[in-house]
Amino acid sequence: MVAIVTTDTKQLVVEKLIEDLQADSNNYYLGIGKSDAWNETDTAPTSITDIETTKRDFRDNLQSIQKIASVSFVAKRYNWSSGTIYQPYRDNQTSAQNGQYYVITESNRVYICLRQGKNALTGDTNTSTVNPDTTGTTTSPVKTSDGYVWKFLFTQSATRLSAFATSNFIPVEKVTETSGLSNIRQSQKDIQDAASAGQIVGYRVTSNGTGYTSAPTITVSGNGSNARAVATVVGGSVIAVNVDDSAGGFPFGAGYDHASVTSSGGGGSGLVVKPIISKDGIGADPRDDLKSTSIMFNSKLVGEAGSGDFLVGTGADFRQVGILKNPKLPASRTSADSDFTATTGSALRILTVGSGVNLTHIAVDKVISQVQGTLKARAYVDKNTGTDAAATFLYHQNENTGFVPFDVEDDLLVDSAAPGNNGTIVSDSDAEVDPFSGDLLYVESRAAVERTTAGTEDIKITIQF
Repeated sequence: MVAIVTTDTKQLVVEKLIEDLQADSNNYYLGIGKSDAWNETDTAPTSITDIETTKRDFRDNLQSIQKIASVSFVAKRYNWSSGTIYQPYRDNQTSAQNGQYYVITESNRVYICLRQGKNALTGDTNTSTVNPDTTGTTTSPVKTSDGYVWKFLFTQSATRLSAFATSNFIPVEKVTETSGLSNIRQSQKDIQDAASAGQIVGYRVTSNGTGYTSAPTITVSGNGSNARAVATVVGGSVIAVNVDDSAGGFPFGAGYDHASVTSSGGGGSGLVVKPIISKDGIGADPRDDLKSTSIMFNSKLVGEAGSGDFLVGTGADFRQVGILKNPKLPASRTSADSDFTATTGSALRILTVGSGVNLTHIAVDKVISQVQGTLKARAYVDKNTGTDAAATFLYHQNENTGFVPFDVEDDLLVDSAAPGNNGTIVSDSDAEVDPFSGDLLYVESRAAVERTTAGTEDIKITIQF
């Protein structure tokens, strides 16, 4: 048995994710963590496995979370470059097989290629040498002097490019508003509205035939109307069958759910042609045209963010990124099972230590400890504040330290640098957010990222279906 998950299914999953994130009842957060090194050389893992221990380790190491408010469909990025051969849009190939059949230009306009340029004498494919930008933003396709036919789809705004563009992806969306649109969005809406369902936007020659002394007549049959095509013959073979633009315009026709193509005349035989049908019409929904089945989440972490929930300064780094849905407040901070809804939050526990602290030794990334008979509580310091008279530590425990809890009113130690008494623990409190609550949707491990007060981390997470 063979089966596929269709593009429609993948797009539905992305749509539902976006709707779920935007629902008032849900809160999606970007989380960062893992301040301690991966290993002696701090080399990031080259693989990750979807198992419970992976998710538990992420939660153990979680530092901070920030609400995600920015999400979009994205498609693979292809920059227009002179001298490149671009593929025409096809209805029988996946985006991976089809390769570069659309481009984004330096003007941030996106065009789809409907026809390659061909050498009239040899039938060889031309490289693209005329920037599609020269065709403007008209709702009709335009043929450039290199023989390529381009159709404008949309222009990307600087805001959306900043949020969702990378070297590999560009954002793509369907405009659903009907009024109050910016010029950029109105131009896309015009393209969408001009599209007709069931257009035949091109033709595939699967057998060129032989013996043709002139171009055969091409006839299109199906349940639509007004599609017209013309053949080009070189050396006795049909090298291309294209939409007939000889009278100006591009007669794609409309209403075709299915169609067949036959030929007559020309003195030859063996030509086989298949129609290329756009179900909703090119431009009706650029997510379909660009075969977009990926989603991108974006969050910008600016300095300490919020009220200092994100760590900055010496030793303030992270090695993991994740997405959490609907985390909860710790039980100690609420009388009921309550969602965490603040914009930012800390997932680190809070240890308050009284007089006798030696902050010189208890620095960020140090391991603090406490001996309790035969047991030893240990933890990584993520942040320290205060003075030697009274200090507060944000900390986390993981598999490296173990999970023995600290004992209030007992002495705190530093494992090696200062093994003596370093103050008496006054309190050990829950974090602002319960790191073991909510759904963990995504985990990514990476090399260490150092955080500074003036720095901004523009984190873009792409999930491909």
